Amino acid sequence: MPVYTLGTLEASEALLRDLYIDLRAKVNAWSQITCQTPQARMGYVGQHLVSVVTGFPGGKSGARGHDLEMGEGAYGEIKTCYRVDQLGACRDCGGVVSSLETQCARCASRNIDRKDDSKWLITLRNDGEFAQVLEPLRYYFVLFEFADLTDPANNDILASIWQVNPRNKGFAYCMADYYLNIRAKSASKAPFNMWPHELKFLLTRPELIYRSLIRGDGRIETLVFPTLGNGYAESLRPLETYARATTLTPQAVRLALARLTGRDPGALSKRAGLARLEEERQGRLLDNGLLCDLLAEAVYLPLLEPVKAHIPPQIRKGYPELQ
Repeated sequence: MPVYTLGTLEASEALLRDLYIDLRAKVNAWSQITCQTPQARMGYVGQHLVSVVTGFPGGKSGARGHDLEMGEGAYGEIKTCYRVDQLGACRDCGGVVSSLETQCARCASRNIDRKDDSKWLITLRNDGEFAQVLEPLRYYFVLFEFADLTDPANNDILASIWQVNPRNKGFAYCMADYYLNIRAKSASKAPFNMWPHELKFLLTRPELIYRSLIRGDGRIETLVFPTLGNGYAESLRPLETYARATTLTPQAVRLALARLTGRDPGALSKRAGLARLEEERQGRLLDNGLLCDLLAEAVYLPLLEPVKAHIPPQIRKGYPELQ
């Protein structure tokens, strides 16, 4: 096997070929024989991929310890979401459809519903883990997903990596709200679900640092890579598109407007408030990061006010509004 160097495009493509394309082809072949799931354990492949993309080695500890050693005691945390090879369903007869199939084995319909409901899980099991949630220098979110879910015959896959500074308000406030409000009231104490592409994730101000298109025939097209200098911060879509997002309440939208304009917006509906906020965004050429922080404050601070005395000092540090 050739010797590859961390932080190089060549290493990223070689890793995908060895640990993803070849492995997936073999798992899929056996799945056709055994009728078992074609899923492979992808979490560790995500960790390998982040190392070769960022140039930082892992801590050799698997699920325990630091996922990335970033020097001078700093470390990174890696979360991988794998939306490929989930079982789908036939929209006509309800039959189960493997990701390998382009039509339903029961009724031959090509009206297939491919599933994309996997998400990143952030587990905070106790007060100690909650207090340490902002310690990583960066969180890295890895996503494998179909490039086109609407076409069952299209097996092209997008592999993406975003990095997030956990001190961004959208992340820090979200974790505090999850642990002290959502988890505290939950009987299951389930991990936090961070949904790719959705509002809560975008409010963390993620930066796309890597993306490749993995063709169905095994070819890899690297689209975004650190050495290419073409990474970018993900921007919020036009705000009216979030009218159905439960994260944004009408009160939060009006609060964001009031803080931005210095005026009481009155009893605006949620949709009207978002339209007004988008007008202000465009008119003021508002920076996306500032807009994310503004919305994070409007969404989370009212929820955190009653419980802020229970926020550990490690998390409150740097946020006067949480003191």
